[in-house]
Amino acid sequence: MLPPRPAKTGKLGLLAATVVMLAGIGGCSQENPLNNPGVIELSDAFEGEFDLVDHDGAPASDERFEGKPIFAYYGFASCPDVCPAALSVMSASLDAMGNDAENVQPLFITVDPERDTPEVLKAHLAFDDRILGLTGTPETAEAARKSMKVYAARVELEDSALEYTMNHQDLFYVLDDEGTPVLALETSMAPQDIASVLRLWIS
Repeated sequence: MLPPRPAKTGKLGLLAATVVMLAGIGGCSQENPLNNPGVIELSDAFEGEFDLVDHDGAPASDERFEGKPIFAYYGFASCPDVCPAALSVMSASLDAMGNDAENVQPLFITVDPERDTPEVLKAHLAFDDRILGLTGTPETAEAARKSMKVYAARVELEDSALEYTMNHQDLFYVLDDEGTPVLALETSMAPQDIASVLRLWIS
């Protein structure tokens, strides 16, 4: 899990101030979604650049998605438990957004490009066609992961048909509509709370 990051005084700080101000004007006691303990602000060291292909085989760089905030998870299709649970939360969060979900781009970015071909990812994500799978070569997938400082490591399995598994970070990531990484979200957050955070980034 990522350690807490020092607060920035840029776009996120301005957004948080706006949320507080609007709540005050409206006489609303609703808590600022950014105050949820599962929300982690990301420093400027997170770049968010990638040059991959989607699960239909089309080029998918970070520039392709500019204009929409990105809601991303890094995992792999043969993950036995952690990734399916996270994808379930991702799908439920999109459901909680209602029509607003159309203004967010959900991505499942593989940390196991050797096995996760476009065809594998497309089949894996067939349960929710809103989520787009991204893969690439081992080199481009590693570059995408390092750009977001996502930990992942191959672990060999003895006496298993799978041969190996992947240990990896279990967090959602939010990039704004310009492709700037702004937040990490713990996957234990309630879908409704995640939806409230994501709505803040819709233009």
